[in-house]
Amino acid sequence: MKKVIFILFTMISLSIYSQQIEFEKTLGKENVETLNSLIRDFETKTLKNEYPNLNTENAYKEFLKDILKYNYSILENEIFPESKLKMHIYCVPDSTWVEEKELLARKKGEMIKTKHKIEYMTKYNTKYKCLNPEEKVIYSSKGYSYNSKKWKTLKLVENQKGDVQINVNSIYLKALEEIPNKSKFVEYYLKNIKLIGDPIHPFLMSNYIFKNNVDINDYFTKRLIFINMFYK
Repeated sequence: MKKVIFILFTMISLSIYSQQIEFEKTLGKENVETLNSLIRDFETKTLKNEYPNLNTENAYKEFLKDILKYNYSILENEIFPESKLKMHIYCVPDSTWVEEKELLARKKGEMIKTKHKIEYMTKYNTKYKCLNPEEKVIYSSKGYSYNSKKWKTLKLVENQKGDVQINVNSIYLKALEEIPNKSKFVEYYLKNIKLIGDPIHPFLMSNYIFKNNVDINDYFTKRLIFINMFYK
């Protein structure tokens, strides 16, 4: 019986190791070193400072519990510089601008100005940049329209100016997709980020982890928690 258990444990360990090897091979040595360094700092500094009396696994759990309590304060304390890794994972804002147009009231098929009913339409535009698999910088853009004046629009989007988008043409996504025998958590992550093009909301990810008893100590679980919630 002990021999059977040992063999099963060995097979599982080898499978997990092969998943990690395949992921790191595709992601590339430099990106792997950057990510591993960020994970170490997150665990030994951020989590340790926030939850000093807990071990690493329980610190992760407490962090996720705080997210479920809508306590996002810990997420607001980290600012990461741009790096090759970050631009392989996300498309980051490069520039933003606002276009304002004055709308005219229509009367008898003609466009005329009125004294009291002039309205404004503004469009908030963001240009993003990221890296393709060949590490060439590529650009994309996105715009939101608001039925308001320019200053009101700027106020509305103040909290969105640093938002990132998922880099759908990246070695990061390729590395995750090529993992053999992916866990349900990795599949959940891939399905959602490709569906919405944005990181998964922290509350939804935390809820999924607890609801599905996801292994916090898993190599990929730790990295997806960090990337999706912190490294943005």
